[in-house]
Amino acid sequence: MTPRLLPFATWLALSVVHLGSAGAPLPRGPSFRMETEMFHGDDPSPVARHKILFDAGVVYDIHAQGGRWSTVFDPTRGRVILLDAETKVQTQVATEELIKATAQLAAAAKQAEKAEAFGLQATPQALPDNSGYEIGFGALHYKMTTQTVQNPAIAEAYHQLAVWASRLNVLRKRGAPPFARMALGERVADDQRLPLHLTLTIREGLRKETFRAHHLVVERLSELDRKAIDQVGNQLAAYRKVELGEFPSDSP
Repeated sequence: MTPRLLPFATWLALSVVHLGSAGAPLPRGPSFRMETEMFHGDDPSPVARHKILFDAGVVYDIHAQGGRWSTVFDPTRGRVILLDAETKVQTQVATEELIKATAQLAAAAKQAEKAEAFGLQATPQALPDNSGYEIGFGALHYKMTTQTVQNPAIAEAYHQLAVWASRLNVLRKRGAPPFARMALGERVADDQRLPLHLTLTIREGLRKETFRAHHLVVERLSELDRKAIDQVGNQLAAYRKVELGEFPSDSP
């Protein structure tokens, strides 16, 4: 899998369209907003902005630039939904498929004796100043500083989103193997903290490429956030459903 810059939540209330079946468990979890800006190299201008809205166990990853792509993570109901505002289509992926694809990747790496190359054996290490952690495997190195959060449930909710987003990338064959990044996120969540700055450095021979992400958490949802969730609900009700293979690619 070739590393590339990923949407973090695509590396991320459905009752308004009545998607749940009667008697199904209701999603539960904290409601808050995470704003993420992503940068390439030393460029001070972000290449992407995401607004990630967590609302009672359902997560809405909304691209803030252009607003074309959105992803709804609804693990309680066992699904992830991708939406494209330009073509007005949506596709749904079962969370079981994401778990299976990730497990198959891990098994294949072990069978080929490439567990280390795929990051399966990587372990997070504390930074010298104790501001966060780092982890590396092969040509990739992650460095993450962290921030505190008042509600510990927020840290676990964000980590679970990162895991589902990583699994989605595996199924869609995007980015680097996710195992080291998932281990890093788990260590930060265990500390009941959130990412603040994340840097991914890729070294291939003399070539070096860097991607950066900055995270801002707001421990509540605003009226505008609620309206954005309602808008996604309207899209879910209106957009035509297609298979994953038919869904437009957001790859550059």
